[in-house]
Amino acid sequence: MLAVVACGLSASACGADPRSAEEPTPVLGWVVGDGCATPPDRVRADGDGIVARGLADAGYRSLYVVCDAAQAPAALDDSALHARLDDQGLRLSVIPSNDADVSAAMRADIPLPALRTAITRHVMAAQPLVFSGEAALLDHAHIATVANRDVLAIGRDSRRTAGAPINGDDERFSRAIGSQGLIVSLTNGESAARDMSFDLDEVNLAGDVVAATDVWTGRRVHASGGTITVPVASTDSALLRIG
Repeated sequence: MLAVVACGLSASACGADPRSAEEPTPVLGWVVGDGCATPPDRVRADGDGIVARGLADAGYRSLYVVCDAAQAPAALDDSALHARLDDQGLRLSVIPSNDADVSAAMRADIPLPALRTAITRHVMAAQPLVFSGEAALLDHAHIATVANRDVLAIGRDSRRTAGAPINGDDERFSRAIGSQGLIVSLTNGESAARDMSFDLDEVNLAGDVVAATDVWTGRRVHASGGTITVPVASTDSALLRIG
C-alpha cells in the first residue's frame, strides 16, 4: 500500500499520522531522493534499486523523502510513480527531518566495521533501522550487511525495550528479546583489534554450558570459566545471541 504524508508534513498538521492508521510505524526504512526538490524519477530510480538489490524482499519497503517545507513536494504527486511503487510493494512517506524514523538514519555506504557497529547500536537501543544512500551503488558486502536476516529479526522483535550497558560499560550492552531471549553486544572503539568479554553473572546467567552465536559472523562461542570472549576488530561490533 502506498501512503504519502502530504499535509504539512507532521502529525499535528495532518491530524493522526497516516502511517500509523493501519499498522505501527515500520521498523525498517530507506531515505530516498534529495529532500524537497526530489523529482518523481529520482524516487522511481531509488525504489527500483532497493527492489533490484533484494532490499525490499528483506523488509525495506518504507521509503522516506525528507522535507521540512510547509507542503509536500508537488513533483511527488505523480500517479505513475504511485502506481509503480504500489506494484513493487513499496510505501512512500514525505516526512520532516526531525521525524523519529529518519533523524538517526544511518548511511549505508560507510566502511563495513562502522556500519555493523551503527546497526548494532540501533538494535541494542530498539531503534528503527533506517538507512540513506543509493542502494543501487552498494557493493555485495554492504547489501549483505543491511539485509542480514538474523540481525533484522532481532531489530523487528516485538519486545521493543532498549538494552542497557553492562556494569556501566558503554562498549558492552545487553538487551532482552522475545519472551526469554537475550542478546549482548561488544563494541571495540579502540584503534586495534582485541578480545572482548563479559562474565555470565554480569547478565544474570550461570554455568559453563552457556553458548552464544555472533549473528554478524555466524561464529559459535562457548563460555569458559564463566566468561564469554570473542575477538572484535577495531571500530567493529559483535552481536551475540545467547543460547
